[in-house]
Amino acid sequence: MTLRPAARYVALAAGALAVCAILALRQTAREVVRGMLDPMLRDVGFKGEVAWHLLYYLMWAALTPLIFSLGRRVPFRRESWGLPLAFHAAASVVIAAAAPLALAILFGGLVLGRGYPDMGDLLTPFWTRYAAYRAIADTSMYWLIFAAGAALRTYDESQARRLQAADLERSLVAAQVDVLKMKLQPHFLFNTLNSIRFLALERDSAAVATTVERLGTLLRASMRAGSQLVRLEEELALLEEYLAIEQMRFGDRLRITRRIDPAVGRASIPSLVLQPIVENSIKHAFSRRLDASRLEIAASREGEALYVVVTDDGPGLPPGWDVATHSGRGLRNVIERLNALYRDAWSLRVRNGDAGGTVVEMRVPYREPAGTESPLST
Repeated sequence: MTLRPAARYVALAAGALAVCAILALRQTAREVVRGMLDPMLRDVGFKGEVAWHLLYYLMWAALTPLIFSLGRRVPFRRESWGLPLAFHAAASVVIAAAAPLALAILFGGLVLGRGYPDMGDLLTPFWTRYAAYRAIADTSMYWLIFAAGAALRTYDESQARRLQAADLERSLVAAQVDVLKMKLQPHFLFNTLNSIRFLALERDSAAVATTVERLGTLLRASMRAGSQLVRLEEELALLEEYLAIEQMRFGDRLRITRRIDPAVGRASIPSLVLQPIVENSIKHAFSRRLDASRLEIAASREGEALYVVVTDDGPGLPPGWDVATHSGRGLRNVIERLNALYRDAWSLRVRNGDAGGTVVEMRVPYREPAGTESPLST
């Protein structure tokens, strides 16, 4: 079970306090012998010295969430570390000077009963030297806590990446199984094999061979493990295998228009994400019609996003249809994978077209990979 961040910080602070309390007792004993105590702690007795050190480390424990928060807000990055270094250097000096100074004032007033200095007294050599001493000596406490927070964040991010990778892997397997299951539906195989039968009767051996090859390529790619992200041109190549088989079924009734900007061919897109969208269009818009139908697939770049649109001229969406509650298994899997890969940086909209039919619009961050493996390779 993973602790919540607040509970983890409290546990860390408590553990640090316990360790520091023990070290404080040992250090206090040594300082009493050597006479090296701070001016504020002279003539307060052993109990007063112990109380001071306990309060001192309790103060740093209380400051731990603040320092962790500063570390999260201004982290060190490989490409930019100068500004974070300057910020945390200044923050360490300010906190190391201000916090112990405030504690010393409260300690003197509340614990030692020596009263509180006036605002003008804080500018006297005693207090200025004390603040300067703390600013120099106590910056190490800030950096130790900062380092502990950075280590915790690194661990949390590593665990989150591992969990996300496992979720993505399960999602990819589910997508592959869904696509394979979709292709293995009895009506699909029956229609495809029936088309092959008629081609064989017409002795069109070339068409038979082509259709069988495309069906095998499609099924092999559906079963094959692959990358989460592939190039758009590779995803479209896989989609063409599916569309070629569907055109064998529908013939001239299925008219396909492709509006793909050549400049976006290398853009990354989740593998096996377009086929469920196109399959939905064919299933709901074309399969029950006898007249010719139109399917349009478009892809372009809009700013920092890859924009993919699938449009049909079918009957459109029924009243009250909503993508969140009425999506089928394939479309739900697409949504889950997009959310796992991009979190809040994606969108999928399904709407009725202005001239009828259904429009599916998908936007994902535009990225070009250094190199990906084709899902069609053997």
